[in-house]
Amino acid sequence: MISGISFGRGVVFHDMEVLACAEVKAGVIHVWAEKITLRTIGKLWLRILFTLPWPYQLVHLAMVLYLLFPVWGKISPWWILVYAIGFHFLFPRRLKMFHGAEHKVFSYRGEKKLEALPSISRADIVNDGCSTNYVTYFFVCFLPAVCILPLGSSVLIGLGGIAAGYLGQRYVRRCVRPLLRLSAFLQRYVTTREPERLHLETAIRSYQLFQHYRLQSGRRKREDVPAMS
Repeated sequence: MISGISFGRGVVFHDMEVLACAEVKAGVIHVWAEKITLRTIGKLWLRILFTLPWPYQLVHLAMVLYLLFPVWGKISPWWILVYAIGFHFLFPRRLKMFHGAEHKVFSYRGEKKLEALPSISRADIVNDGCSTNYVTYFFVCFLPAVCILPLGSSVLIGLGGIAAGYLGQRYVRRCVRPLLRLSAFLQRYVTTREPERLHLETAIRSYQLFQHYRLQSGRRKREDVPAMS
């Protein structure tokens, strides 16, 4: 299964074995691909965490420092988890545009190539498999619970909602359709934004590189298999 991840300056497509990234640096698109290793995962997390605009970086630094040195009273670490899950709703403008471009590449049914960019730009910005689904499941369960239960218990109920939503998507989809419609609304108006050409080209080039690198990796695997005698 192919999955996508958007971050502050680009888009990643991956499966369980390989990862391809296209990112914008100083207005130029750079691409790279690797087999997934701990090093690759580390490179990805560095991009996710440190390509956000500087105000976000300051807020996150302040949160970490306050957890370590609470001046006006302690804050429960549970709130950090709630913030992390809900960060979809706080995406900066550029990240929303990369997120939208990623979705449009997934939605477009034709060959995903630069020549098809105008058609891809008209594709649906809602992605049925977006992680916004799981954020929706969490908050639909968490928000009512936190009104009457302790924070820790409410977070656990929210995490249980994610698990239940995941199973519902896989096995009894009709049961979660109202929540998927809510997620689609949030994707369209909150967690994505209509991308510009640069964001679309970045997402397309990432997808093309992923397909190429996966194909080459598959060929190398077949060549490494010893012949049967």
